Amino acid sequence: MTDTKHDSRFSGVNTTITRRRVLGGMAATAGVAATFSAPGILRHARGAAPIKVGVISPLTGAWTVYGKAHMAGFELAVKEINEAGGVLGRPIEIVVGDSKTEPRVVVEQANRLIRRERVDFLAGTFSSAERNAAGPVVDGANKILLYPTFYEGQKQEYHPGVCNSNIFMFGPEPTQQVWPHMEYMTTKFGKKFFMIGSDYAWPRVTNEMTKRKLAELGGEVVGEQYIPFNTPQYDSVLRDIRNSGCDLIFHSLTGSDTVNFRQQLASAGMKEDFPLWTVDDEEVVTSGLGPDVSKNDYVSFDYFMSIEHPNNKAFLERFKAEYGQDALMNTVGVAMYNAAHMAAKAMEAAGEVSTEALRANLKGMTFEDAPQGPVRMREVDNQLVLPSYLMQVAPDWTSVNDMFQQIQSFQSVEPLTARCESLPL
Repeated sequence: MTDTKHDSRFSGVNTTITRRRVLGGMAATAGVAATFSAPGILRHARGAAPIKVGVISPLTGAWTVYGKAHMAGFELAVKEINEAGGVLGRPIEIVVGDSKTEPRVVVEQANRLIRRERVDFLAGTFSSAERNAAGPVVDGANKILLYPTFYEGQKQEYHPGVCNSNIFMFGPEPTQQVWPHMEYMTTKFGKKFFMIGSDYAWPRVTNEMTKRKLAELGGEVVGEQYIPFNTPQYDSVLRDIRNSGCDLIFHSLTGSDTVNFRQQLASAGMKEDFPLWTVDDEEVVTSGLGPDVSKNDYVSFDYFMSIEHPNNKAFLERFKAEYGQDALMNTVGVAMYNAAHMAAKAMEAAGEVSTEALRANLKGMTFEDAPQGPVRMREVDNQLVLPSYLMQVAPDWTSVNDMFQQIQSFQSVEPLTARCESLPL
């Protein structure tokens, strides 16, 4: 996702507690004693030298709630890896960088982590704008970045934030998140779409790709609007939707604009007449909307806490044992979890820790234990091949346990090849 979500609901995290939690799981490998030397850094007093990973996460700022799952996914994987003996006999150490949900801060943190902390590779950033800010840094330093967030797909115009051999994508892009469910949605509701999204690259490119598939199915877009961040009122948009003759609202608003629009749609009594399909909401956002506003809406992603897969059941048991029964996980946190495990496997397979080893061995790698079901890193463009789930929000849900009903799923969705000038990456 590109640019910044401005949502006051996501501010105010206690970063001291978050960082302490991050650090708490790092010294699990037998024979390793730990001492603190600076905020966010854990030093090992004896034993094998750690493999250092710089994790850039939105611990403060507009995406704090997402940052909790973002950080927890990677932290949980590292704990599991270290408890199993580490990588090549070495523990993994996390060095934290807070992006503060600002691309300019990402540049500062990426440079600090690489040049001062001398990390072996990076994981994280949250938005596409943050990833694109980190792109030139990892390119210049020849370091790998593991990127977790669902995004608009790779186009050469955004290089070196994409189409970069040093950046690996662990989240879905539109031909994985949207395309698999287009036939179901158009058959059920009709082929006239009204598109409403926030005014930046991720919604625009997602809609561009959605329109391509819609046209193949004989459908059309009868309205398309892009809304500036922090828009409070949607009276004119609701009027346009009523008058458009649309069969379905395709929604890619983010942050507080999601809340404002969805609340006003429900208050206007339009939910029964205009079904809504969103590609930005899951347990965290839906919890904030409440059942009256979110009921019966459709959401598609590669991961939900309620998906019916044995991997997910085992994963959530470990996650809740570590973070509590009320802790929320999401697609981005799961991508961070998968990224950590796959990076560890890549280094083990190579027998060394280096950019070249990571790059070569991540390509083509499968991870059978991914929470959403087995995944594979495609060699040609560093894009994860993963499942896709279409869910419907249950009426009168009371918690994440009964929030979603699974409508359909595809266990391995091969996306379109990245639109890069030179492939393979």
